[in-house]
Amino acid sequence: LSLREFLRLESRARVPGHSWLSRTRKRLSLEVHGEVFDWVLALIAKAGLVQGDRVGVDASTMEANAALRNIVQRASGEGYREMLVRLAEESGIDRKRKGKKLSNEDWVSKSDPEAKIAKMKDGTTHLAYKPEHAVDLDTGAVVAAELHPADEGDTTTLEKTLAVAKENLEAVDAAPTAEDPAECVTDKGYHARAVLKALDDGPWKTRIAEPTRPY
Repeated sequence: LSLREFLRLESRARVPGHSWLSRTRKRLSLEVHGEVFDWVLALIAKAGLVQGDRVGVDASTMEANAALRNIVQRASGEGYREMLVRLAEESGIDRKRKGKKLSNEDWVSKSDPEAKIAKMKDGTTHLAYKPEHAVDLDTGAVVAAELHPADEGDTTTLEKTLAVAKENLEAVDAAPTAEDPAECVTDKGYHARAVLKALDDGPWKTRIAEPTRPY
């Protein structure tokens, strides 16, 4: 009913199913998604919903639409299952056999080469991507939605996402500057001396939680 109301459909009109909406979304190019994002951001900025004073950044992992069983070695093209069979024949069935560990330097997906092998938050291992969002903490508006390789750490992707956030905020006249910086708020996963040094004296005042150090 809420979807019907949002789409302003008549009472007897058919509501599109989730699968139909997903198929339509997947057919749109990345450029179209970018244009829509910019358009929506401009609309909500006009309504006063983009302040740009405090921006929070956080990331997650998103399973790729590709299976681990189809990965192959970059050098030889040998499949993962083929490698397991070979190792079993060479050294016997041994759960602790060497050479079983997966790494993105050695393995690649045939169907989605950009997906990376990563451990998900539930502890499982999949081919994945890393979505990272920058959000206006005063209004909840998303000012950047980036997709990074899943094997890149938070300290590596933060500057990239902040650069996009600054660019998007500039488009709606809400960008931070070195003279009038905005607060960048993150959790302890983003804390690193190199990150703090790189952002120092720039358009962002870091509010990054420091991990508890064992003493």
